[in-house]
Amino acid sequence: MKQLAPTSQLLMRSLPLLQEMQADSLLIINPPADLFCHELLDAGIKKLSILSSDYHTYQYTKEQSKEYTLNIGFTSEFITESNNRTDLAIVYLPREKPFRDYLLSRSLDTLGPRGKIWLVGENRAGIKSAAKQLAKMSATTVSKLDSARHCSLLETQLNNAVRPAHDAQSQAQPAFSLRFNQKDWSFTTLPGVFSYAKLDPASRMLLQNLEELPVSGHVLDFACGSGVLGICASSLRSNIRLDSLDVSAMALASTEINLKQAGLAADTTRLLASDAYSEVKQRYNAIISNPPFHRDSRQTLEVSEALIHQAPLHLKAKGELRVVANRHLPYLALFEQTFRQVKVLASDRYFHVIQGKHPLSHRT
Repeated sequence: MKQLAPTSQLLMRSLPLLQEMQADSLLIINPPADLFCHELLDAGIKKLSILSSDYHTYQYTKEQSKEYTLNIGFTSEFITESNNRTDLAIVYLPREKPFRDYLLSRSLDTLGPRGKIWLVGENRAGIKSAAKQLAKMSATTVSKLDSARHCSLLETQLNNAVRPAHDAQSQAQPAFSLRFNQKDWSFTTLPGVFSYAKLDPASRMLLQNLEELPVSGHVLDFACGSGVLGICASSLRSNIRLDSLDVSAMALASTEINLKQAGLAADTTRLLASDAYSEVKQRYNAIISNPPFHRDSRQTLEVSEALIHQAPLHLKAKGELRVVANRHLPYLALFEQTFRQVKVLASDRYFHVIQGKHPLSHRT
């Protein structure tokens, strides 16, 4: 139990009920990176499928359950084939309201006749308001099955008269526009993507700096989100080849939409699903990033530390790492531990843009 999130611990209390139901199929949507799915498989629940938009969770769950045949998908779509509906979908509640509504709508569309949804989430994440939204979407009553560890488990059953169907792009917002490189740009975001429906001030600062001091060659947009940094940077130099990396399938889908809107050639761009540098095989002339400092609801420098400390392994000999960061976070110290040449290229009360060149130990 120590290796389970509080929401998964609550679900484990209902394991006897799951076994008693003997569902022909069980679908887990948006789980955390823990051992809950492994526990279900160990308990004899074999017809189990998982849909996750988080590459870290996807890889972790695959690795922890490799002794089983596990149907797991890394996706932004959260759909199942019409002939492969599930009897029970267990949905982990995300914190972001647009993503919550998207997942709830999608989960209803995965159910077979009289299929059920279990919605599990932390009370502080808005489980009560999510229950009201689920009742509205399903046109049926939502009841509480259990509560513990500051979490609640809710249940509803599909009303066959209600079967919403939305693709990811239908939930997209023409979220923000900006002026860059003497051109007006419009960017689309999907639910669950950082800075949904707006351009955050840190990214705006990094964009201004990139316009003043462009990058060139093979560029990696690390934690790309909606793709705004890499796409705008690509407009400044004709020789740029752009790789856009993110752990989130929703972010990669957003970036794909925006790459097409920007008219960037497919042979000069690439999307990369990766947990930090886990899937990176290239070396780059430049890595640019507005890196996350949260995983789920936790503040953590885990990703940012990996971004900076492992950058020498993924930069060419004269390459650079350029990052925008909150001033209160210790990014400057991390750069100074990693690079011989460190400059603060821009700064205000809240953020600064840091550039690192000439790694202290450049490995080949």
